[in-house]
Amino acid sequence: MNRRRLLSLTLGLLLSASAVLNLRAQQPSRQQKDQEGFKIGVEVGLVTVPVTVRKKGGGFYRGLPQSAFRILEDGVEQEILLFVQEGVPMRLAIVLDISGSVRSEWGTIKRATMKFVENLAPDDQFALVTFNTETRLKMDWGRRADRLSAVLTSVYCKDNTNLWDAVWVVCGDLFKGISEKKAMIVMSDGLDNNSSVSFKEALDAAVRSEAMIYVVSKTEAVRQMILYEQTAARIYQNIPAELFIQADMALRKLAYETGGRVLYPSSFGQLDDVYAEVNEELRNQYTLGYVSTNKIKDGGYRRIQVGVTAPDAMVSARPGYYAASELSAASPSGSSPRH
Repeated sequence: MNRRRLLSLTLGLLLSASAVLNLRAQQPSRQQKDQEGFKIGVEVGLVTVPVTVRKKGGGFYRGLPQSAFRILEDGVEQEILLFVQEGVPMRLAIVLDISGSVRSEWGTIKRATMKFVENLAPDDQFALVTFNTETRLKMDWGRRADRLSAVLTSVYCKDNTNLWDAVWVVCGDLFKGISEKKAMIVMSDGLDNNSSVSFKEALDAAVRSEAMIYVVSKTEAVRQMILYEQTAARIYQNIPAELFIQADMALRKLAYETGGRVLYPSSFGQLDDVYAEVNEELRNQYTLGYVSTNKIKDGGYRRIQVGVTAPDAMVSARPGYYAASELSAASPSGSSPRH
């Protein structure tokens, strides 16, 4: 059995175990009922696109009408059938690096993560995943913020950083079958050590999952430590600064292709501000949806362009998606000819 298959099975078993431990009757909330049409739309082929619209001078454009938006798929204009200005229920995966390089800052990471979860909207759900040389589901989808402290306290930071393995597993397994708005926050120093999957495979899985990925990265801060031989850089001894430049380029591509962003704290002591920034962005997004005029189910990649009629507007949205296929769904690790 190859390591990629083992990664998938490991998280699958953890998901099953978590489902058994947390088995209980659940009644749909009023908000979930209100969103039923949204879920049904996804099932019949609605392409949903979360869109962030900022002003060049700072702040978000709020209250724009549907008529201000335009969507093109492969250059062909599409009719907007779904337009939501307020937040929709969201599934948010919090993916934390617990390699040895973050050990000294774990207390800060723990406190900031707890505060972030406490501020999620009532109908949001989160899952907690940790990774070093292994990717582990620590908390399955739910709202059990009261358990988070104990779970994070039990973590011991050690070993290497298998970042691409973590992205591949979360996107391929944890987000599988989720139709709600999806996002992932990955917190890491940004340097993958020894993943079983390549960056291209992780990127492909991320795009297929249709989840926005926000990366909290210390690549630039660490590179500066190394260049100026600061004492704090000793845990990165013998690692060329150029590797952090390459890692940063990969993280930027991962975020761009999924409609997310890379955020750069100088230390994880700034994680409170970073989490707040991501939360604010997610709450101020428009959700647009359309049914593609291209009815061919070839599994190919289709490019999306979102335009907004507003002065000095800066628009951020995922640049494309994979169409449905007549054949069986592709494996998350399948390669993509465009990367």
